[in-house]
Amino acid sequence: MCRVVLGVSVLSGAYFLLPARRPDDGTGVLWLVLMLGVFAAVVGAQVPAIVRSRYPILRAVESLAVLVPLYLLIFARLYLANSIHDPAGFSQPLDHVTALYFTVTVFATVGFGDIVASSPSMMLLVTTQMILNLAVLGLGIRLLTSAARRGIARRGGHPDVGDRDQPVI
Repeated sequence: MCRVVLGVSVLSGAYFLLPARRPDDGTGVLWLVLMLGVFAAVVGAQVPAIVRSRYPILRAVESLAVLVPLYLLIFARLYLANSIHDPAGFSQPLDHVTALYFTVTVFATVGFGDIVASSPSMMLLVTTQMILNLAVLGLGIRLLTSAARRGIARRGGHPDVGDRDQPVI
């Protein structure tokens, strides 16, 4: 639990405290690819950690609790930078809070309509996020669940939560 609180705190602090820079190419495609590569590397590092963990299910839940905010903050930061570069890209200029709010509404498929992408490049970026949302939720959860199952199998098939012989955290 401390890893989750610390991880989300560091990510949130970096998001809110580091100054936003405008992307060099207008949409930040290179930055998006780089950050999604970092995200994939973090996911890739979590899988063996889950398998080796004493409590693989708990570790998988912790991983997901940090990976989802990381993913959301990547897009929020990209939307913020693009809004600084082109305020007409959205129906209103974005600040840190509204960029995060917009990202979460897109992720949750709520789309209240109070903030919308206005330019074709931002519409494409939001569409990219929507497609990746499906992959992050579907493949990400499947990958972490499979790692937890492998971890349980590695331990001899004993579940790590609710087992009378194991402490529950």
